[in-house]
Amino acid sequence: VWPVLVQGQGAAEQVAAAVRGFSALAPDGPIPRPHVVIVARGGGSIEDLWSFNEEAVVRAIAECTIPVISAVGHETDTTLADFAADRRAPTPTAAAEMSVPVRAELAACLADFHARKRRAI
Repeated sequence: VWPVLVQGQGAAEQVAAAVRGFSALAPDGPIPRPHVVIVARGGGSIEDLWSFNEEAVVRAIAECTIPVISAVGHETDTTLADFAADRRAPTPTAAAEMSVPVRAELAACLADFHARKRRAI
């Protein structure tokens, strides 16, 4: 978690700095490097979401060396950050669900692989 302003003066610069900060973390450094970066905030008017249309944010997301999920707004809200990200989520909750696999689905997939391996042998 990297707390930043998400609207108003200075928000775009803080969001961009946070994305760049995560990207700059060393893979084996003292601070664990995340496997995914979620850029998110709840819905609002286009004016409230405008920070995510700023060039600094879009460039930071596009240059990030960690996969980025954009989850700005809700459902129909679209910002330029969505186009720069590796994946777009309709809501912040959906972004969290996308980034973490469902244990039961993983177990079923592994069981299927095991069965296929046994049949092949």
